[in-house]
Amino acid sequence: MSVATLVCAAPVTAADEVTGLTFLKIGIGARATAMGSAQAAVAADATSLYWNPAGLALVDGWDFHVSHNEWFQDIRQEYVGVATRWGNHGFGAAFSGLYMNELERYDEVGNFLGHFGFYDVAATAGWGMSVKPGVCVGASGKFLLEQIDDETATGFAFDLAGRYDTPVAGLSLGAGVYNVGPDMKFVAEEFSIPMTVRGGAAYELPLEQWQSSVLVAADVVSYKGEDVKVHAGAEYTYREMVSVAAGYKANYDVEGLSAGAGFHRGPLSVSYAYSIIDSDLGDAHRVSLSYRLK
Repeated sequence: MSVATLVCAAPVTAADEVTGLTFLKIGIGARATAMGSAQAAVAADATSLYWNPAGLALVDGWDFHVSHNEWFQDIRQEYVGVATRWGNHGFGAAFSGLYMNELERYDEVGNFLGHFGFYDVAATAGWGMSVKPGVCVGASGKFLLEQIDDETATGFAFDLAGRYDTPVAGLSLGAGVYNVGPDMKFVAEEFSIPMTVRGGAAYELPLEQWQSSVLVAADVVSYKGEDVKVHAGAEYTYREMVSVAAGYKANYDVEGLSAGAGFHRGPLSVSYAYSIIDSDLGDAHRVSLSYRLK
């Protein structure tokens, strides 16, 4: 077991305080990942529960989303979400988990004792409301669980966010505070949840002469106890049938470039994203399936 693997599950020290549940920083969805995880002013589907719950108020009909992430060193992440809108109100629920089962256990003198695993879980429910044309607010609550071998920690957290579709055609703004909750305790050690502040903008430019569109987005993200990060990305969509995207995450130790593609037919969308991990840990692959029922 490497330090890089264990840090995904166990509490770690940052900025002179103990923080944990690192998996809450790992983005959801292949499309979002391909765009550099710049989604504060973009998400308007079942992934809004992670990126900006205000986007639930913009869901058209029912939206179902399933995502699988093959992260580095055999760490895997799953996400299942559903969202719908009734009138001015949107609602959603999701389950996400990060897990690994092949960690090695040794005794004090280095004798191999077998394998064990870890998993992190978040069960989330959210709500969004259109306050007036172009202005949405949203909130979500989540139950959190972290288990390493036979030791378990549980807790809860809340998100609060808003979205503004400006008078400038195609320009949207989004911002929120995420993972606000009390400290959790793992064995005898207390640690805080990685509270996050995220704000961003997105601009969609229709290219009618080519039956296509270009979407560009950028987010500024601040995790508790860490330096500010910048996410940026762009997506080109042709005839609402195929899309390609690329993005970049700045001020991360090992993450940076990402790219991906999506294929859309009627209510069904399939997306893939590839993320470069700048180390010997291995790169990341994400696949998502979305279905919209109007």
